Amino acid sequence: MLSSADLASMRAAIAELLPDTCNILTLTYTSNGMGGGSETWGTASASVACRLDIQTGQVGKGESVYADALRPFQQTILSLPYNTTILTSDRVEHGGLTYNVSRVNTDQSWIAVKRVILERV
Repeated sequence: MLSSADLASMRAAIAELLPDTCNILTLTYTSNGMGGGSETWGTASASVACRLDIQTGQVGKGESVYADALRPFQQTILSLPYNTTILTSDRVEHGGLTYNVSRVNTDQSWIAVKRVILERV
């Protein structure tokens, strides 16, 4: 079993491996006073330390069909500090691109890093 000190040490080591920054965006609804409204994406957290990784599948394995074409498996994984607040309803800006959050690892023991699966908007 990990001690609190061991887990804190792991978290500190991982924090040194996050070379980039990103913005976490949340959706806000603004009423127009007539029963409608508009949606606006605003920055909830700016300049969050992160690392973006692309995981690809092997040829012949993990492929998918999209628009009648075979595409190789590709998954975008964002690593964030363990205590970052991020939800599947959020978006992420990184390197001039915007991503939807599709999954967040919230159900593991000894969370040393928060991993988020992204889909490009």
